[in-house]
Amino acid sequence: MYDKILDISRRRGIVYPSFEIYGGLSGFIDYGPVGSRIKNNVEELIRRFYVVDEGFLEVQCPTLSPEEVWIASGHVHGFKDYMTECVKCGEPYRADHLVEEALKKKTDGLSLKDLQDLMSKENVTCPKCKGKLGSVYDYNLMFQTYVGPGAGKQTAYLRPETAQTTYLAFRRLWEFARKKLPFGVLQIGHSFRNEISPRQGMIRLREFNQAEIQCFVDPEKKSAPRLDEVAGMKVRLQTKEGTSETTIRKLVDENKIKIPLIAYFLGKSVNLFKAMGINPERLQLRQHEETERAFYSSDTWDVEYTSPALGRIELVGVADRTDYDLKAHMNLSKQDMTVNIDGRKFMPHVVEVAYGIDRPIYCILESCYAEEGDRTIFKFTKDVAPYMAGVFPLVKKDGLAEKAMEVFTSLKEGGLYVFYDESGSIGKKYARADEIGVPCCVTVDYDTLKDESVTLRERDSKNQYRVKIADLKKELLK
Repeated sequence: MYDKILDISRRRGIVYPSFEIYGGLSGFIDYGPVGSRIKNNVEELIRRFYVVDEGFLEVQCPTLSPEEVWIASGHVHGFKDYMTECVKCGEPYRADHLVEEALKKKTDGLSLKDLQDLMSKENVTCPKCKGKLGSVYDYNLMFQTYVGPGAGKQTAYLRPETAQTTYLAFRRLWEFARKKLPFGVLQIGHSFRNEISPRQGMIRLREFNQAEIQCFVDPEKKSAPRLDEVAGMKVRLQTKEGTSETTIRKLVDENKIKIPLIAYFLGKSVNLFKAMGINPERLQLRQHEETERAFYSSDTWDVEYTSPALGRIELVGVADRTDYDLKAHMNLSKQDMTVNIDGRKFMPHVVEVAYGIDRPIYCILESCYAEEGDRTIFKFTKDVAPYMAGVFPLVKKDGLAEKAMEVFTSLKEGGLYVFYDESGSIGKKYARADEIGVPCCVTVDYDTLKDESVTLRERDSKNQYRVKIADLKKELLK
């Protein structure tokens, strides 16, 4: 399935490797004309769930930040992966991933020494040439650059996450939120990590897309007023002992999730992924082990997707980051990040909801891929599909192409994302539309010239029925 999805993605303009004419560069992808539409729709779904439904604010910040930002956050000294290299051929590897692939063991929480000892004990060698591997060492993942010329140039970094750039404007955002807690801030944008050896296409990239929500809360009030909306949701829980089925409510009642707001955001995330068209049967919740969790986090949970092709994929992380980030930036910048509510002065805590964009898109492709006889289909939801409909003339002659263009123009001017295709037989037009997951096709035929109606063909059922052109927009929206 994985190879078929990649093939269709390249041929149909969904995603493909960047810089192809120069041999490509690992860890970078282009979203094509179809993929860009899908990506935009995924981002709009996230906005609908958080900006519209929750009333959260949205910001956009630069991808390049001065060094002080990343010194304060701890990234300059602590944002590292474990790396090893083949002594014989020089091929670099991320040590924990190499061990997982070679030994089929999870390495969550293992220290540098633990990894080194395990590799030595199990005699893990270079997958490329079977040569001996060197020592495991820390490798900083940030891209460093400089701003300005000459002696006055400043060291800067491409951001490895959007979160820190949101925190910097906390005082302004606090004012804009009318000095009330809680309030949330969404930022969607690019982040950069100089990954050691990205080998899983869209799953591990050096330039990638994120949607991160920072929810600023009173440290004494991490409740979730809307918890009941997701409390009854059945979820799979992944632990060391295996996988079990439970509910959000039970996880809270049993104190497995100690912070109700984390429980609420986990449930909301599962609903979001369902709306994207990701197969809910492949989703599970997993709590980070103490050795795995970031030192500043009091609790961290992931929603993961189990891919038949690529294994376990983290889609979102929900973490209580406490007051670590605001306090760190206040200490270095000397700018006050505390708030005063009813005479009580304190530092807000942050509950973060950190989504990837690229990973869910791959999981959407995998979940929606289907083969039915000689048909290959992506069964995208209406919210994610790149176009609402394709508009086709049955043939190009006898005025049908001109009439089809009129219908296309009318729908386009009515605000619908539609596309026009007059190349090849009607069967081939349908097949091309199916391969990019378009929910409906509109065919203009000879009867259209007589009665101003068109044939509407549904993707999944292949059902066809006649609709008046005057009612077509309403029918497509329905």
